[in-house]
Formats: sequence, structure tokens, C-alpha cells
Amino acid sequence: MRKKWTFWDIVVLVLEILSPLAAIIITYFIPQGKELDSDMRLSIIGAGISIPVVLLQISITQGQNKSESDVEKIDNNVNELSEKVNHISPVLEQVFLSGNDRIQRFAYRRFGEACKTIQSAVNNNNSGNLRPNEYYEELMFLADLILKDKAESKNRFSGEIWAMTGFAEEEWIADEGYERLWTDKLKDLVDAGIKTRRLCLMPDSLYDIITRQPFVEPSTDVHSFWGFIELLESYYGTRVRKKVTEHYIISERDNPRLEEIKGFFAIKLINGDLHILYGETVDANGALTAKVLFDSNEIQEVRRLFELYARSNYKIEKKLAGMVAANGFMTYLQSRGISFD
Repeated sequence: MRKKWTFWDIVVLVLEILSPLAAIIITYFIPQGKELDSDMRLSIIGAGISIPVVLLQISITQGQNKSESDVEKIDNNVNELSEKVNHISPVLEQVFLSGNDRIQRFAYRRFGEACKTIQSAVNNNNSGNLRPNEYYEELMFLADLILKDKAESKNRFSGEIWAMTGFAEEEWIADEGYERLWTDKLKDLVDAGIKTRRLCLMPDSLYDIITRQPFVEPSTDVHSFWGFIELLESYYGTRVRKKVTEHYIISERDNPRLEEIKGFFAIKLINGDLHILYGETVDANGALTAKVLFDSNEIQEVRRLFELYARSNYKIEKKLAGMVAANGFMTYLQSRGISFD
């Protein structure tokens, strides 16, 4: 690898060239220098010659120190990587030593699948589409990560949860087992005092139901409506109002990009890092759509969209009041113990 010249290298080179020349010019060409006795002139010339030697030694010492620092960084990175893969090596060693062809075929096939998944994640800058169990594992991981951040930061904690929930009819999939565990975890996050800000993407079908004149409660199979009511009861019920949560309503017509995303869950840590689980677990056809984002540009795009709509004029209490006017929907919410006061 070719050495890159730094500003210090250029300064040293210039001084190494100029200092002997300056000594010669002073002693042989400047009248005052010519008048000096021979010993003084020799001293000036000696100083001019010795300065480059001193500068060279300083430059070499700096280079050695930088090399040692770089080597130390490499060692630290190698040690960190070794610690992370150490738990893999003993397992593969056990597989090899088992002498059991069935175990080896199973283990090598699964290990090969894991390597392909990791390679794909590296190439595409995202996790790839997650299966439902992987999706909820990532949700739990992010929740535990921000809880840990809060515990370590104590009173300095300023992290937040950012989320977007879609209420399109086709997004309500039967995954109640996972969802119940996740609902309990969300309660833990709120009880811990972690601020949660959520965008609620309202489809036209749900908008038509709640703005109908007069409002009429739909049948139980209209999942989008009852999912919306469940969210309101969870956060704005008379006895369970969560002071650390804020909700914002956006129509799916406001921004087609939001409808494309469908949903996300993100944590913003005290250091400003944003970790995003993007998309929904499965759609009506069972297709996988959720993934973890790694690319900083994609993460910034989600941040930009969220901050665009997480504003006071989109707050749920203000938007609902403007939407439903006096059609009876607000009275219906009050009868279910839902209040925004």
C-alpha cells in the first residue's frame, strides 16, 4: 500500500530542504554573516544540517506511534471478532467429532443456510424478509435494548419509541400468540416511562366508517375498525391513560410512501442511534414483508417521514375531532371509556 502524505510530512520535508540552504545563505551570501568568525559560521552550518536530522527522528517516532496505534486497533477488532465467533467453533467441533453422519448432514445444512442469510443481509443492507417468529424476536430484542439503555442512562435517558401502525383490513392476520406476548412487552415499555410516539395510518375504509352520518357500529368481522378501537382503549381508556404516549392520524392519501411501508417499529437510543424494524409480519396472502434496516440512507428516509407527521396538527385528539364533527362517534368512544382529556 502506498503511503499517503500528511500535512506534517510535507512540513518536515520543506524544513529539511530549507534549513541547510538557509544556513549556507546566512554564512556565505548575507554581509552580516560573512563578517562572523569561522567558528560561529561553522556553528550556523552545523545547526542547519542537524535540524533535518532532528525532524527526521521526530517524523519516524510519530510514524512508529501511529503504526503501534493502528496495530492495537486491529488487535482489538480481531479479539472482538474472535469472542463473537468462539461460541460457533466448539459447536462445529462437536458436530465433527460426533462421527454421526445424520448429525453432520443436519448441522452443515443448517449452518449453510445461516451463512446464506447473513451473506444476503450484508449484500442487501437489510435482514431480508423475516418469518413471523423472527419478526417478533426482533421486536423483543429492540424492546429489551431500549429498556437496557434506560436502565444504564438513568435520569439522563432521552430515548423514544417510534412506530407506525396500519389499519388496512388485509393486514389483520391471526398471530394472536405472538401478538399477546408483544402487547405485554409494550405495556412494560410504557410502564417504564419510555416515551412512545405512533403514527396511525388510516385507510379510506376506516375513515368512511367513523365519519358516517350518523355513526353506526360495524359488525365484528371488520377487523380494521376493531383494531383501531382496541388501540384507543389501550392508550386512552379511562383508567389506563398513558401519559408518555402520543398518537398521530395520517390518511393513506397523505403520502403514498407511508402506505407502501405499511408499518414500522423503531427505537431511538440516548446516543441518537435509530434501530428500525420495517414493514409488517405477513400480509393477507401470507407473504413476508418485514425486515431490519441496515442502510443509513433508508433509516434517514424513515426518520424524515416520521418527523414530517409526528406534529401537533396531526395529533389524534385534534384530527378525530375535525373528522367526525357531531356524528356521534365521540359519544360512542366515551361510552367505551375512551377519553382524550
